[in-house]
Amino acid sequence: MKPFCGAEPLVGEIVGLRTFRVDESGTLLPLYSNLAWYDGVNTATCAPPTGDGQRHDRDVPSADCECGFYAYGTPEAASANRGTRYVQAVVSCWGRVIAGTQGVRAEHARIDALWLHPNVPVWVRRRVAGAYPSARMFTDRDLMLAQFPLSTLYCYEPEPPRRVLPRVAAAGASAALLGLGLLPESILHASSLLWGLWLSATVAVAVLAGWLLTAAHGIGHVAAGALTAGVLAWLLAPVFGLPGWLLRAPVLRGLVVMGGGYLLTLRPGYFPVVRSPSEKAFCGVRP
Repeated sequence: MKPFCGAEPLVGEIVGLRTFRVDESGTLLPLYSNLAWYDGVNTATCAPPTGDGQRHDRDVPSADCECGFYAYGTPEAASANRGTRYVQAVVSCWGRVIAGTQGVRAEHARIDALWLHPNVPVWVRRRVAGAYPSARMFTDRDLMLAQFPLSTLYCYEPEPPRRVLPRVAAAGASAALLGLGLLPESILHASSLLWGLWLSATVAVAVLAGWLLTAAHGIGHVAAGALTAGVLAWLLAPVFGLPGWLLRAPVLRGLVVMGGGYLLTLRPGYFPVVRSPSEKAFCGVRP
């Protein structure tokens, strides 16, 4: 069973937990789109962010699609999402609801309660409270969950323990892959082992990038293909000598942005406030 799709569709209100981004106007936005939530009732349409971007005439949510409003079933499942360290919202879901092992996807949703990190600026808290007067604001997460308990469904599974070894192995493999792209061509040719590793890695990354950019249609696959193409350029850089550093620019820029973003989160009093979208759309349609 999938995390948010697999059980039979449910009827009735299901209470779950989710997170949002907060923009300068106090509007709550999903993590991966600028489709703002209304205060009160929100109604989903089939225009999945990782699909083709077109609305479809089908049940929402559908087991064959990614549409619908998402909500985690337990605080443990929600904690895997980095956004929940800053914003948590208790939401009621109803209409057509499909449940999975970690939470639900729903046709209709309403924000019942909101918790914002203590670092949130006072002016942001006031704007959020003004934009969502129906939602009760909390400064204590445990108190919010005690007064707005989450629904318990039979299909929810305990969050598996986080395994450190696979992450360490993935980080090591990524570092080794980037290291091959830093070696001069003369050193690669001097060792049959290094040359074989470089050639195998380059061919594998090229095939993966080609598949992601041509065979897949979702925007998520295209983004992954662009990232993979950047890694391919990095690996090919030694062949071009000094001018090859231009091929390393996209990956270097990405590393700098990631590192800068992480250092920003370590700043005392940090709370993420995003710039308001120039043309704000709403994910819900009032009935």
